[in-house]
Amino acid sequence: MTPPDLDASVTVSIVTADARHFIHRIDELIDIHLQAMRYPSSAHLSRRNLWIANAHREDFTCSMALIHHSASAPDITDPRQRVAGVAYCFKGTPDSWWYQQVARGLSAHSHSPEAVAKELSDYAELSEIHVRPTAQHRGIGEALLHDVLTRTPQDTVMLSTPEVPQEDNAAWKLYRKLGFQDVLRDFYFPSDPRPFGILRRYRTAS
Repeated sequence: MTPPDLDASVTVSIVTADARHFIHRIDELIDIHLQAMRYPSSAHLSRRNLWIANAHREDFTCSMALIHHSASAPDITDPRQRVAGVAYCFKGTPDSWWYQQVARGLSAHSHSPEAVAKELSDYAELSEIHVRPTAQHRGIGEALLHDVLTRTPQDTVMLSTPEVPQEDNAAWKLYRKLGFQDVLRDFYFPSDPRPFGILRRYRTAS
């Protein structure tokens, strides 16, 4: 179902989603992910399986942006209310692929095993944050991220984002605005030809 245009008759609300809500809407969420990242539709199944696995990770924390009529309240169980965006994170652990890749990058930058373990201790991995392309540039991404950052149990949140010249895109500007700082730059994951920045934010950041 195509979501309604974001006109005066509808509004967007940020709502808390648990793993059950997340999995119930998983196909809609993956479609948003593929659209926002310009990935082929053939990636749907593999991403679906990964996201379902992520929903069962420790301290899974998710926020969704729901499109609903202005006269009604947001209701995550109402299938007529479509999702405009999603963000989620979970506790980072040594068994995760992302942890292992970042640990590899830190080791390559002369971090000792003890230093790597310290850098990657007690953090939440912001795994995904996406806004439907037709709903972008309306502050939805910032609202989603702020909500997740407020609710995650860990005081430290880490993420990866593709590098762009002079950090000149909405994602980089948002992360800097919310206090994310560099951990690694121009880092390459084996599954992607693009360089990435690895960023971290402490809860005390403004």
